[in-house]
Amino acid sequence: MRLKGLIKDPMAFIGLILILLILGVALLAPWIAPKDPIQMDANYRLEKPSLSYPLGTDHLGRCILSRIMHGARASLSISFLVLVITMSIGVLVGSIAGYVGGRIDDIIVSIIDMLLAFPGLLLALVIAGMLGPSIRNVMIAMASVQWVRYARILRGMIASVKEKDYVLAARTGGCKHLPLIFRHILPNVLSPVIVLATLDMGSTILAISGLSFLGLGAQPPNPEWGAMLNDGRPYMYIAPWIMIFPGLAILITVNSPESPRFQSWDERRFF
Repeated sequence: MRLKGLIKDPMAFIGLILILLILGVALLAPWIAPKDPIQMDANYRLEKPSLSYPLGTDHLGRCILSRIMHGARASLSISFLVLVITMSIGVLVGSIAGYVGGRIDDIIVSIIDMLLAFPGLLLALVIAGMLGPSIRNVMIAMASVQWVRYARILRGMIASVKEKDYVLAARTGGCKHLPLIFRHILPNVLSPVIVLATLDMGSTILAISGLSFLGLGAQPPNPEWGAMLNDGRPYMYIAPWIMIFPGLAILITVNSPESPRFQSWDERRFF
């Protein structure tokens, strides 16, 4: 019924179609991209969009359409890995804080509050700058600042759920701590974390693209949307398509799951 409700809502349905389309392009990029994304051809530098190059070429004669397709693969896979790492850390830390409580909870909450006091992207920028430019370091930087939101949400929910009757009954029945957490507590509190991760996908892609635009993420010649924007910056006035199309790819991808109606459907799906 909820899926039928999504189909009946045009804006939410369009958002879902765009997400599926982007995922399809990312998965099939090696087979459907018209050109090699890193192949250079000096004879076709700064070519305008044409039949041979539907989105034009960049300053090195590389096909922008092919690079955007492969860039979708890179951006989505990096963002997905960051969210998996972020969720894992957040679930672990939040579970410890919420279940153990006491002094350990106070220390963890203090650390979380301290990290939340700083702008996340700025803190990630500092960490990535200290570690050096690479995709791995950007992933470390993003995971280092994003886990706190998940930990805070999970900590509060576990602290509440652990006092429920069914948890107390399991504990009275002799259930050990780890089975109690994994069988009786986590399955009942993970829904908000999954929803948050779904909605965080767009902002994570935007942050990673921003760091790559600043030269801290993907390095040449690897195609990545933020790095493509940086490559096209010197040619913004003579070949604007080098920046326009990667920018549109980021805009569409980031805003598809951010549609308010899609968000409300996503939340209803879990609650």
